Amino acid sequence: MEQIKAVGDYDPNKAIVMLDSLEISIRNESDYVRHKYDLLRIRLNDKAYKTPTSDIMIKQLVDYFESEESAMEKQEVNYYAGSTYRDLQDTPRALEYFFKSLEFADGSEVFDSIMLRNTYSNIHFLQYRVQDYNNAVITALKELEISKKTKSNLIVSYMHIGASWLALDSATQAEAALDSAFSLIVKSNNISSHQNLLIHLLNNYSELKCLSKAKECLSLIDIDPKDDLSSFTSLALAQYYKSLGINDSTIVYCKRILDGSTDVDDMFDAAKILYRIYGNTGDISNACKYADIYMQLSDSIDFGKRQELAATVNNEYQYHLDQKKERDLYEEKKKFRNALIIVSFITLLSASIAYIFYVRRRNKHLQVVVALSSELQRISDDDKQLREDIKAKEKELDNSTSELDSIKSELQHVNIELLEFDKTLKEKEQQLADKIEQNKAVMSMMHQSELEDNAEDVIYNIRQSSIGRKKMTSADWKKLYQAVDQLYPTFKDRLLKELGSFTDQQMQVCYLMRIGLSKPQIQNITNLSRVTVWRWVKKYEWVLDSDDKL
Repeated sequence: MEQIKAVGDYDPNKAIVMLDSLEISIRNESDYVRHKYDLLRIRLNDKAYKTPTSDIMIKQLVDYFESEESAMEKQEVNYYAGSTYRDLQDTPRALEYFFKSLEFADGSEVFDSIMLRNTYSNIHFLQYRVQDYNNAVITALKELEISKKTKSNLIVSYMHIGASWLALDSATQAEAALDSAFSLIVKSNNISSHQNLLIHLLNNYSELKCLSKAKECLSLIDIDPKDDLSSFTSLALAQYYKSLGINDSTIVYCKRILDGSTDVDDMFDAAKILYRIYGNTGDISNACKYADIYMQLSDSIDFGKRQELAATVNNEYQYHLDQKKERDLYEEKKKFRNALIIVSFITLLSASIAYIFYVRRRNKHLQVVVALSSELQRISDDDKQLREDIKAKEKELDNSTSELDSIKSELQHVNIELLEFDKTLKEKEQQLADKIEQNKAVMSMMHQSELEDNAEDVIYNIRQSSIGRKKMTSADWKKLYQAVDQLYPTFKDRLLKELGSFTDQQMQVCYLMRIGLSKPQIQNITNLSRVTVWRWVKKYEWVLDSDDKL
């Protein structure tokens, strides 16, 4: 089975045939051998990209190997449990087992480093799929750290980092990671084996508007545009031609995706591109057609469900950590209890020995006791005098106690007043918070009113655009900027100070926020995604009170 396992690392289908030849003889072996055989089958099917239909076998294997002492076997069985649930689309449970695999690897001196790297890679994939991009970056960096130690899979690790930074709109970090991946591909002198990665690089560089690098990637990709390409390859080419402004080629590849693909994410992106192209060129009929497809696919993807799933994933991981902490506390408590029993036994034994010595020496001390009796009599007389002194002190103490009771009564009265004051203060704070919210609403209305007084034609264009009756032109935007700059002379300087450098879309969102438009209105005017508009509005809340704060 170890030889078959080695073959499976480079030819899993051949290894599966070899494993099938052992099917009859393996059932006469011990439980351990049979379970190792079943685990090897799951491993080979995973490497051959055969999707499981049930989790029955892996659950039995997890129960069996977690009772064994080998940390490497526990790492392996939990890894393939995670892979099984990943293929079954059960993301929370998949992450639970991948994190358990990490736990057994981190807690052991002997572990499978390649499997550890693949575990981080799978966790990154699941976090990225549910749009948990911040944790996806952290996981991808850990994957890169293991890849450097094992000197393997560096290109994929850099690709994961670049994709995660790109999803977080961190263009500089994304480009740096993608450049590292591209450099390694070129230096490998084996371009043909990295075609799929080059297609991903083409797509990412096109999104980043790195046209020279995208063009260089395309020159290394061995494809014929006339062939029946995969949906993602078509999407990458569409992104590339879109970044070059070649709308005809972009439309061809996007329509090819919508006509022949079953990948909802790729179809969503293609419909979005077509909607914007036709909308920008004034082809209202086609724009409406692809806008409808775009919205239908948006409902199918259900971004809200993905965000909800991301929260579920994080809760599952926290639950896993809490369980581990609970197990550690239980083990610590058990050790403490055993130590306490041992200490109690030793203490009891020591006390018994000491008592024996005490009894033996007691007789020797009797003579000393008799000699001390006279001294005790003298001490008794002193004790009598001391008792009288104590009584006098007790009397003084009674007087002090009455004074202390009076002070306590006053302190209790003060505490009651403090509680009433605290209640009043909280009510005032709530009233102040309500006033602040009211002021924000009033300010928003004032911004719109002031702009209406100064630039009625600008306001008309914006209102028409917010309800979909007009598209804002460059001239309209310029008029809006001039009107806002005239009304709020310090606003543009504040914008430069806060953002440094910004895109046209970021500038548009800030100016629309400044005149008091709502998030849905901003989304309709800019054609940005709902998630982007909601995130930017929260990020740039300072825009609403930017006057006089340079």
